[in-house]
Amino acid sequence: MKDDIRQGQLLMLIIVVISGGKFLSLPGIMAGMAGRDSWIAMCLLFAADLVCLACMLWALGINKEGLDINEIFCRSLTKPVAKALFLLYAVFFFTRVTGGMLDVLELVSSSLSVVTNWVAFALPTLAVITFMAVKGLRNIGRVTQIFFIFIFASVLLILLLSVGHTDFGGLKPTLSGGFGKVLDCAFNVNFWFSDGVFLLFLAGRVKTGKAFFAKTTGAFLLGAALTVCLDVVFLALFGNLARYAVSALSKVSGFNITGSVYGRLDWVFIVLWMSSVIIKTTLFLWAASAGVEYALGISGRNARLAVFCVMSLIIIVLPLVFPMEEVVRRVFCEGWGKYVTAAAQYAVPLVSPLLVYAANKKTARTKTPETAEDGV
Repeated sequence: MKDDIRQGQLLMLIIVVISGGKFLSLPGIMAGMAGRDSWIAMCLLFAADLVCLACMLWALGINKEGLDINEIFCRSLTKPVAKALFLLYAVFFFTRVTGGMLDVLELVSSSLSVVTNWVAFALPTLAVITFMAVKGLRNIGRVTQIFFIFIFASVLLILLLSVGHTDFGGLKPTLSGGFGKVLDCAFNVNFWFSDGVFLLFLAGRVKTGKAFFAKTTGAFLLGAALTVCLDVVFLALFGNLARYAVSALSKVSGFNITGSVYGRLDWVFIVLWMSSVIIKTTLFLWAASAGVEYALGISGRNARLAVFCVMSLIIIVLPLVFPMEEVVRRVFCEGWGKYVTAAAQYAVPLVSPLLVYAANKKTARTKTPETAEDGV
């Protein structure tokens, strides 16, 4: 059975992935760089992501031969270049999974008052994520379809219940530190954006259908709008103190606390929202595994399971050996790593229509002699 995903499931998945994970440590980090104007940097990054998304949707739309990403890269860029790109994507998605899980651990410890450690948290979490990822893309789509309404409702309620406490005048004056600080902020946190690049791995796995471009773009804009709105509320509520927040979601949801008759609604919202991070990390782990499989030229269920197990083991061990938050910040956010991952985040998506066109053209040429011979 082909491991594909329905268009409706993909739209929900895009909303969940675009917003999932960006309500944790990222708003505080960006506030430390650009202050109350960090929401503008977030808008700039989403604008860049939207351009890349448009190019990838265009590429999916002209993929008339139904080629998968491995066939597209190999036929348009040669196999050695394709393998190098797949390894780069594997590193990108793998690092995003590790960083996302570390942020969730911090959220659980700070918001839910659960005392735990990395291994005790990572083992059961990775067991669930690996189980879903091994089942494939279709399973990820179904899980997203089930949890979407709860995730979406929790985000909306967190925002609505916090707006009444928000003084948006705290965002003024705009650009008091200059536009340069905003650009520097965007440049130094772009590693945590470009979530839509997973669409490249959906080549040949999703039917574009009617109005696919408009629907997918709308889903992206909705996810981006939710993220920016929460960031704006967070900055307006905490002002200059926003830079010290470890988790924006826990800080904003703190304004959702009600009386004892209703209990801690903020905890309910946080737990429901955390399922979006689980879905996102599952998708990214699936994409990282696909990158490794394509790069090594392996396939099959057993090989896929082995790749997942090895990657999960590395995810557990790395934070025990290295301070991963600091490594990611110094290498991928502020160091040389961001220039390398820019190829996967921006360069490849922007030229993806040309890659698909070249791959389709080469595929058509190889089919022509066979077709002519069959006609004879």
